[in-house]
Amino acid sequence: MAETSASARLGRYIWARTSFDLEGIVGALAAWLVGLLLGAIWSPLFWLGFIGAVIILLATRTQARTSPDIANLVTAPCDGIVQSVTRAVPPTELRLGGGERLRLRISSSPMATNPIYAVMNGEITSVIIEEPDTSVIFATEPDTPGLATAHIAYESLGERVGCTIATGGLGPRLEVFSEIGDPVRAGRVVGKRRLGGWCDVYLDADARVLVRAGQTLIGGETMLCRLVRGPLSATSDEEEANPLALAQVEDDTPPDAVSPEEE
Repeated sequence: MAETSASARLGRYIWARTSFDLEGIVGALAAWLVGLLLGAIWSPLFWLGFIGAVIILLATRTQARTSPDIANLVTAPCDGIVQSVTRAVPPTELRLGGGERLRLRISSSPMATNPIYAVMNGEITSVIIEEPDTSVIFATEPDTPGLATAHIAYESLGERVGCTIATGGLGPRLEVFSEIGDPVRAGRVVGKRRLGGWCDVYLDADARVLVRAGQTLIGGETMLCRLVRGPLSATSDEEEANPLALAQVEDDTPPDAVSPEEE
């Protein structure tokens, strides 16, 4: 009964999942009050405070997410659009070893929600933060020198995935809450990136990628790939009982194969 009631409430208010950090609300009110004071001197100056309040609210916008309950999936670390799917050598800060890996580059607009989500069930094995160059006021390219950058690596049952999150501009733009050794589940918030930026996800070269360039991603929810190894195999009982999981399994059966019953 309690579960049914909770489901009914979720269904009724499913659209009301966006919220703002307390610091964002306070900052927006402060900017708005500054705008009022400036407007008292000269009315057009009010808009400076108003625009500042809007920017602060956008920078602190969050949204509740529900991650897929499938153990061997990698999910999107942030909201954005897949910019490219290529092969590249990961940064040494991720400590993923030498050689090329599959790289998914995600681009996020300044209006994207700000949480950074864990991409898989497992453990954080590396966290390295690069402080931004204060001379970088605005960045339009992910490889711009001086961006605020966070390198986060995850591992589970021999599978390793690395994420490099970057952003550039004025103000506090990037924070990571989790530390090395922290256990995480896919979709858990591990940090914040304000006003958009870029994220590179490094996967095994033979990962089963489920997205392509141009696709819109929902952080903590969109499935990026299936892990080659993991706690669930492609034919496990748990996946057979889950239609969503079964739909993602690649069919490796040759087209001319005949089952024993048909023989």
